Amino acid sequence: MLPWRLPLHIPVAVLFSLLILGVGTAITLYHFSETRRLLDAANDQLFQGITAEVERTLGDADRAVKRGFVLLTGSPLAEATTFAERLRFLPELTGFLEADPVIDSVMIGYGDGDFLLVRRVGDDRGPWEVVDVSREGDVDEEPVAIVSRFDAALRLVDASTQPSARYEPRLSNWYRLAAASDSLIVTPPQILPQTRQTGITFARRSGAEVFAVNVGLHNLSQLLARPATPPGSRLQLVDRRHAPVASRDTPGDADGEGSAEVITSALRTHPTGHTGSLQLEDAGGRAWRVSTAPLTGFGEQHWTLVIASPEAAIFAEADRQRRHAVRFTVIAVLLCFPLAWGLSRLLTTPLHRLAHVAHALSALQFQPQPETRSVILEVDQLALAITLMRSAISRFLEMGRDLGAARDVGGVLDDVAACAREVAGARLSVVEVIDEAEGPLRRAAGDAMPPALAADRLARCILEADGPASLIAATPDSPDEHVLGIPLRTPDGDALGTLMLVDRRHPGSGLARAEVASFLLALAGSAAVALENQRLLRGRKALLRGVISMVAEAIDAKSPYTGGHCRRVTVIAQALARSAQAATDGPLAAYRLDAAGWEALEIACWLHDCGKLTTPEYVIDKATKLETLHNRIHEIRTRFEVLKRDADIAFWQGVAGGGNQANLQATRDAEWRRLDDDFAFIAHCNRGSEGMNEADLARLDLIATRTWQRTLDHRLGLSNAELARLPDTPAPLPATEPLLADGPDKVIPRANDNLFAAGNPWGFRMTVPERLYNHGELHNLKIVRGTLNDEERFKIKEHIVQTIIMLSRLPFPRDLAAVPEMACGHHETIDGRGYPRRLRADEMSVTARILAVADIFEALTAADRPYRSANTVDEALAIMGRMAEQRIIDADLFARFVQDEVWRHAPPPGVLG
Repeated sequence: MLPWRLPLHIPVAVLFSLLILGVGTAITLYHFSETRRLLDAANDQLFQGITAEVERTLGDADRAVKRGFVLLTGSPLAEATTFAERLRFLPELTGFLEADPVIDSVMIGYGDGDFLLVRRVGDDRGPWEVVDVSREGDVDEEPVAIVSRFDAALRLVDASTQPSARYEPRLSNWYRLAAASDSLIVTPPQILPQTRQTGITFARRSGAEVFAVNVGLHNLSQLLARPATPPGSRLQLVDRRHAPVASRDTPGDADGEGSAEVITSALRTHPTGHTGSLQLEDAGGRAWRVSTAPLTGFGEQHWTLVIASPEAAIFAEADRQRRHAVRFTVIAVLLCFPLAWGLSRLLTTPLHRLAHVAHALSALQFQPQPETRSVILEVDQLALAITLMRSAISRFLEMGRDLGAARDVGGVLDDVAACAREVAGARLSVVEVIDEAEGPLRRAAGDAMPPALAADRLARCILEADGPASLIAATPDSPDEHVLGIPLRTPDGDALGTLMLVDRRHPGSGLARAEVASFLLALAGSAAVALENQRLLRGRKALLRGVISMVAEAIDAKSPYTGGHCRRVTVIAQALARSAQAATDGPLAAYRLDAAGWEALEIACWLHDCGKLTTPEYVIDKATKLETLHNRIHEIRTRFEVLKRDADIAFWQGVAGGGNQANLQATRDAEWRRLDDDFAFIAHCNRGSEGMNEADLARLDLIATRTWQRTLDHRLGLSNAELARLPDTPAPLPATEPLLADGPDKVIPRANDNLFAAGNPWGFRMTVPERLYNHGELHNLKIVRGTLNDEERFKIKEHIVQTIIMLSRLPFPRDLAAVPEMACGHHETIDGRGYPRRLRADEMSVTARILAVADIFEALTAADRPYRSANTVDEALAIMGRMAEQRIIDADLFARFVQDEVWRHAPPPGVLG
């Protein structure tokens, strides 16, 4: 329950006010969005206009420079050879510069190295500077550069001389390009040596002389000041390499570093020559609109015009209108709230009374309540609905009790059919379900179903419908039969059957009333749940069987050598049980299994080896004596390789020491042959396919006395458990080690447990090895027969111990309580010498003895195990015959096994199905 609750009229008034606020907000946002869109479009048009104006201005300036250049190249100035002659043209040159403010200076380079420069400087020493390099007099004499300053009236202010080397025209880029061409050349933007500013040089050859004019790019910034842009904007011209050509900032609040940052980002995003706009943010989080457009600069050069404008300046008008709209909306909400409060009280008072009625229904109190009226149609309808709900809930609870009391599917169907016919007032009600175990099952209440209605066909149509299906059917007896069909579906949507009600069509028919159809729909849902519960109860055992089979198959899958064992044991044991049950005389004549007994037998067969889940795979599948997680014969082979290498080293050391090489070689070869024979013998012993005699064991002991030198610390890289089994003080290096390692570090101690203590709750009586594992190499190689040592044999036997513990902890129901006893006796013997509890025949059920016979036969005839080949059926029967004579297995059951050829029921070895 919430910590606090509000009367309904308060949220209604608040919601009404919020509605007004929401509408006002939506209008404001729409108006703001449209204003931004219009301003955005206007900004794009402004940028297009600025682009056109800048391009037009640049074109005009470019053409003016070229026109002046034509006049300059036609001047007789090229023929002047002395400084005095060139000064006569100073008024013409300064007039040329004054006519076009973009031009920064004029240069003339003569073929003999003479040079003339006239440029504007505009400081208090005079507006004009003239640099002249002339070779007057001796042509071999090094000329000097005369730098002169002139005032506005072209009167000489001062003059100085400088080395002429810095003014050598023939070494300049503009002179060389123009001298090699007959057309006008334009250099890319570069640092002009005269002004140390970026500029462009126009040059053209006229005979042996080259005329040039320098256009300072700083002058272009004045051209960018003409277009009008939003406050705080920056206009910038850049070349192909994104180097700035000219720029201009518009006064405003924007940050110049921010504009430079977003312009750089936009140029990285848009390739050169791209036209478009981007929305970017600078490092301070301010939003900018950056537009780019390609332009043709001086001398057909490719430039890009970039304009960065702060969005706050672009959309200032939109923000102002939005603030006005927000203020208006808030005022409207404050004025309308009292009206909303009064209307909410008028609407919610009847609802308060209906809430009391609903509260009584929630407490299952169905007493009559005063009638509730309201000026709101929906509230009146709610009052009527609550009245109808009161009666429907009462009837539905009664029906729920009836369905809950039903103990079988038939009883559920009878209750549903009777209740549906009673509520609807129909002539006939029919309930039909498809039972998984029994097939179609139908119950009816009332009159007989008219044959012409084809009940099966109607049921199929109803099952395909998503909800109630209302049909009008014509029959010979009645032209209008009203059929209402409702599918019985589980909460998951599974269709279980149908509920059909049939009545003659008339205005007062209950099948035409919506509330009746709703009640029947709820009834059908409850019936479906009841039927589903019945189905789930039947499915419980099927699920249990599936889980058990899954566990057993997981056990079989643990080893490639035992795959399918549980499945085949199950088939063989069931066949032998049927054979034993067919016996009419002898000890098995009284053996019988009921349905629960057969189920218990099957479960016991599937779970008889579940304890193998705890048995390490390398023990179950141990194929060689030295195998653990890997075959350790490789480690022994490496030691033999070391000894052979030692013999070879001793041979060469003897030769180096002056010994007889032939004798030393014979000694080495003999040692090699002895090592090869010894290793071959160890490898043969490791296979474990044949028994070991006393001579073999003695030879192993002799080989184990050989040693080799270890120079590395054998404690490095070991786990904590391995380190704990080593001596606390390591042996000094180099250490002498036996050729076959059999030390205490190879022995894994057994943890103390009470599983096999006297008086343990499971009755285990087994001789437990002192150690858990003994991985000693000599210890394992001396196994007389097979590949398992005593510890490993016990570990395999221990799987039945774990099986007993696991099954004893499972809460088997009463009818399956015998499963643990059946499953856990297949390693016991008739004479009491088996394990783990040394039970005798009279202490085991017949079913447990049946499972033991089936398990032994399957193990003998299964596909090849890692330590032996599979037996044929005849070989297995011969072995089992001796086991019956030795009272290991039940002789009577084995006789039935042979007489009825029970083994033929089992799948062939290697076949899991």
